[in-house]
Amino acid sequence: MHPDRIVVFLPCHSLEDFPTWLDDTGADDLLAAWTAAWHPQLIATVGSMPDWASAEYPPRDAATVLGIVPAQCDRQVSELIDAAGMAGSCWVRGVHGRSAIVEMSVAELGAAAPAAVPLADDFHALGLAWLLAELLARRMRSSTALGGSDFADAVLAAARAAMEGNEPLAREKLRECFGILEATRAQYYPVDFWILDLVLLAESSGGDRLAAELDAPVPLGLVATGRVVESLASSDPVLVERLRHRLQAGDAELIGGRDESRPLDQCTLATIRESLARGREIYERHLGQPARTFGQCTGGWSAFLPDLLVEAGFVAAVWNLFDGTPLPDPAASRIRWLGGSGGCIEGVARPPLDARSPATILSLPEAIGTVLDHDHTAIILFAHHAGTASQFFHDLRRIGGWSRALGRFVTPSRLIADTPGMGSPVDFSPDVYPTGLPSRQDASAADPVGLHVAVARDEAARLFEQEPAVQKAVEMLRRPSKPTSSGSRSPKPTLWDRLAGLGSRDDDNDRLRLDNGMISLRVHPKTGGILSLRGPDDRANRLSQQLAVRSTRSAPAVGAAWEDSLERADYSTMLAETIEPDGQGCLVSRGRLLAPTGGMLGRYTQRVWLVEGEPLARMEWEIDLSETMPEGFSGAVLESHAACRFAWNENDQTEVRRSLHGEPIVSERTAFSAPHFLEVVPLPEAGRPVPAKVFIGCCGLPWHLRPQPQMIDSILFAGGRSRGSGSLAVGLGVARPREVALALLVDDRSQSPRAGVVG
Repeated sequence: MHPDRIVVFLPCHSLEDFPTWLDDTGADDLLAAWTAAWHPQLIATVGSMPDWASAEYPPRDAATVLGIVPAQCDRQVSELIDAAGMAGSCWVRGVHGRSAIVEMSVAELGAAAPAAVPLADDFHALGLAWLLAELLARRMRSSTALGGSDFADAVLAAARAAMEGNEPLAREKLRECFGILEATRAQYYPVDFWILDLVLLAESSGGDRLAAELDAPVPLGLVATGRVVESLASSDPVLVERLRHRLQAGDAELIGGRDESRPLDQCTLATIRESLARGREIYERHLGQPARTFGQCTGGWSAFLPDLLVEAGFVAAVWNLFDGTPLPDPAASRIRWLGGSGGCIEGVARPPLDARSPATILSLPEAIGTVLDHDHTAIILFAHHAGTASQFFHDLRRIGGWSRALGRFVTPSRLIADTPGMGSPVDFSPDVYPTGLPSRQDASAADPVGLHVAVARDEAARLFEQEPAVQKAVEMLRRPSKPTSSGSRSPKPTLWDRLAGLGSRDDDNDRLRLDNGMISLRVHPKTGGILSLRGPDDRANRLSQQLAVRSTRSAPAVGAAWEDSLERADYSTMLAETIEPDGQGCLVSRGRLLAPTGGMLGRYTQRVWLVEGEPLARMEWEIDLSETMPEGFSGAVLESHAACRFAWNENDQTEVRRSLHGEPIVSERTAFSAPHFLEVVPLPEAGRPVPAKVFIGCCGLPWHLRPQPQMIDSILFAGGRSRGSGSLAVGLGVARPREVALALLVDDRSQSPRAGVVG
């Protein structure tokens, strides 16, 4: 004799206190138990729709039950069974996973094995839809009014039709069930809300994983760079042809833009344009159409993108990175992203939910309710890599294929078209966007800085071939240097001098000075670094410089007073042994780098010379730490590295500008990326002429720190390297910083073979 009812025992007293907050393990157990109960063989055999009861209280009637118990409720239900008796009931306990629960439940009903029912997964999805609809109604302070018999009768009729092999009738009854759920939702919230399903593709996403995604019954967004598409086309052309057909059918959309994922803030505008053009060519060649919605999984974000995207023909963007990098919060789901030159891109800006997580599905009613309460355009966005979504997310897709009870699945472009004029304007300053700082991969690389410098150098070489302005700048740099001496005022002490505890008295002669009539540079007699940089009209020093090695003391113990890493930083000092002209207009300093305790950390060589007829000085550096490698030097890049330290007068009112895509932007960051140049720009003061801005040519060095308002550290090398060499430049009033910065990368003399570090 079969039980009278199917009852799933839940850890709550009512659906008002249903535990939507469970972690993945608890959510998986609970959802598996509930959706397993909706297998059509169980419903048809017992003759009723599944019900639920509290794990702490027995059912009120005397009916026998098929009791399905999630693992987390086993102890409570065990005590319940002993207390209530419930003779004749059968139990499914201690089983994990939906298929195993179904198998044991069928066995308890006397069958050898679950029947093969084509629509079984749709019944599981119907069970999930019922639960989520009930929870959403309560979250919206309403109810579903499903207490009548129509829904239960339709569920039973669908199950019996499925078990009899009458698939058309089973589908008809399932459609009726989902229609009832959608109609009840319309009673308490009649306005549509949208669901975006974004599948993130990588070069390893082919095969069965991508094939399964393309079988989804709802519209998809597929996020891929051109390089990923090219790789998939090479490894599995048949699968890419399937993707092509689905894109052409309009129920899938390509989201992308660039051909690769190099960090945006390491690229010039010209390079970004080239990357967008290459991406378009790849998409059209393999998929028959370009991407019209911009998006990327990694590589950063930029305020310059709207203008570039409009120029490249994009109409929409997904305001998200899927590598964990946070973007500025626009406080809206639908946005209009404004560019600085008049470009405007419609966008979707919901933070993504993790489709891999059962807890995400369990808490979905809460997420939907929050969006409905606070946003004019209600959007839920899911994201996952191909083949990684949970079975309950696939259930949610099936629900979306039957009805809009839990939202309407759409592609991003369809959403934009259906919500005209709904976007909130978004216009953040460029410095607010994330900057590409060293990652864990960078920290573990043998030469994290050098890798970025090499890429920047290759980029500059390409632009040199394309841009006459860069070619002219290179010709300017290659003019022979002809320094002349002239009288000059003694520079005032700088912030650097005070920090280093060194004097700044002038030499009796001009042996340590270079002057080309546009700038005057003096080398410090004790350190060998740059003591002062001044223009003809400057009464005070504008910039000083030293090479240094930074290490960072260990963080304080738990419970001790917190200290920022900058407060725990130790820097070496320079001690020059020789400072000599080389006979070709260059001053060469050689010496030691000393630890704060006085011990030697390494040796250095620094060469400086002036560019003839330009307010620009170039320098080459070489550092060798191989004799005494500093302890802990292979730690995090920002905390352990060799650096070139720049300082200027703390009494000067200035702003720092860093290069972004080759353009100067004001920055107040402590750590930032700027591979091309930096500028220290004096602010206007009433009644005084504005001095020329200080230019620092970074020559591809990607990362910089600002430990104090009047200091910048450019990271030279890290990652456990013991030796390094490279170049930099400093100047005053450089008119075309982008072209000069690119020219410095093209004409990088420090890359030519030379003898050892120290003579």
